[in-house]
This record gives sequence, structure tokens and C-alpha cells, in this order.
Amino acid sequence: MASHCNPRYFLNPRLSFQLLALVGTLTWHILVTAECAALNQLRGEVGGNVTFHCSVANQELKFLYLQKGEIFVNGYYESKDTSQLAWKNTIMDHDKTTMHMYNLNVSHRGEYQCLFQYSGSSATQKQVIHLSVTANYSKPALTVRYSDENHHSCLVTCASHCGYPGNKVTWNVPESQMWNVLNSSEMSDPKTMMVNSSSTAYFNCSNGATSISCSVGNVSSDKFSVCASIEPPPVPPSPVIEAICAVVGITIISIVSVLLLWWRCKKGQRGAAAVHFRRVNGCEEEATVHNESNEGKEAS
Repeated sequence: MASHCNPRYFLNPRLSFQLLALVGTLTWHILVTAECAALNQLRGEVGGNVTFHCSVANQELKFLYLQKGEIFVNGYYESKDTSQLAWKNTIMDHDKTTMHMYNLNVSHRGEYQCLFQYSGSSATQKQVIHLSVTANYSKPALTVRYSDENHHSCLVTCASHCGYPGNKVTWNVPESQMWNVLNSSEMSDPKTMMVNSSSTAYFNCSNGATSISCSVGNVSSDKFSVCASIEPPPVPPSPVIEAICAVVGITIISIVSVLLLWWRCKKGQRGAAAVHFRRVNGCEEEATVHNESNEGKEAS
């Protein structure tokens, strides 16, 4: 018997033809399998819906089940009512080969099987359908706090919530900016399995203001300016300064009051100057300017 390691073994025309036929069959099988796998991939989003379609021939069915592992999801049996066993978020079409699943959550992801049997047959056939479920992260939010009073450096945190699967924060920072990631975390909610992703980075502000952003999955934050110069808040006046201002105010008010009184007194003196005295028959008689003018008119 010729050894499989002998080169002459492969030179045998009959064996060569068989090998080529085997290789061709295997290749065709791999291609078909890959194509079927691609057709049986379902993708859904949290809160959305998907449709499972079991590919069967146009023949009468004895039963058709959609299962996840050993768990019944929905299906049809010719002599039994399975509606009470079906998942509440699923509906079977009238064609009995298509099922709709609503209000998806992360726990629905995984491998499903279409199990069916034609009437008059004892052979059960199976098709595998893989469902993947994703959730878009919320728009990342940036928060900044300065690590010193002179704003020589700052810490910036990027946070995004309720996404799936887990994704790390990606920083979008100019190459000229000196920075360093201090920590990153991905926390999963034990009930919903949704992920909260965050990261904190240190920025050196020696190069001045810089615009940055961050991304989680395919969602990005708005542009944010860090290391911008910020005017220090005004210093409140001290109690001593407030007391001095009060004294100065009272002094000004007093001076204005005295000046007003002086002005009124001067005005009164001007009115008194209009009154004069004249001597009549050796006696001083008070007469007003007004009386003199009248007397002058009478004498004339």
C-alpha cells in the first residue's frame, strides 16, 4: 500500500481527481455555511423589535417552535394550544413561520433555534438564529475642575450612560496638548445589564486654552474649551472699608446741610438790606424802599 507521504501517491490520476472533488465539496460546503450564517444573524436595539423567520418548505407542518436554548419562546403545534407558553413580547404571524419580538432588552441576546417537523415525517429539523442586541450610549458630558487656584492644570471627566455593549471613552485631543488619562471605568447595571462608561484625564494648561471632545461608541460630546483664563471673583469689601465709607457719607451729608442753611441765611440778609432808615424831624423813621417810591410819586 502506498504511503500518503509518498509523492507518487498524489501523482495517481484517480486519487488526484478524488482529492480535487473532495476539496471542491468542502469549499462549497464552507461557502454555503457561511452564507447561511450571515442570513441567520439578527441585530436589534434595546427597546426595539426584531423578526425571526424560519425557512421551511411549502408543506404542511406538524409543529414549529422558536426556542432559546431549552426555553420555549413561541410556536405552533397542530393539536395543541401553545399561546399560554409564549413570551408576552412575541407574536406569531398567520403563516406560522414568522415571529416578532418587541421591547428588546439586553437579556434577549443569544442563540435561538427554529425546530420544525413536517406532517407525516418523524425527522425534526433545526435552524440556528443568533440575535445580538445593542444600545446607544447617551451623549457624553464633560465636566472640568481646576487642580489649583492659578489654573495651571485641570481634571476633565467624560461620562456616558446606558449603552451596550461596554465601550471605553475615547478622548479627542489636539496633539499639542499635554494630557494624560488618570482612570477609566465601565460599570454594568446588574438588572438591565446596561453600561455606564467614564474616564478622567489630566490636562496641563501651560499651552493655554484648548478645545477637546470625547466619544463613547459612535456618540460624541460637544466641543469643550479647557484651560481658558478665568477672571478671579471680586473681593468683597472689608468691614473697616465699609465703616470708612459710612463716615464719609455722613460727613458729606452734614456739609451739604450746613451749606444749605448758610445759603438760606444769606438770602434773608439780602432781603433785610432793602429796608433802610431815614431821619424825619430829628427822629429816625423806618421806611421801606417801597414807601419811598410811593412818596416820591405823590410829591411829584
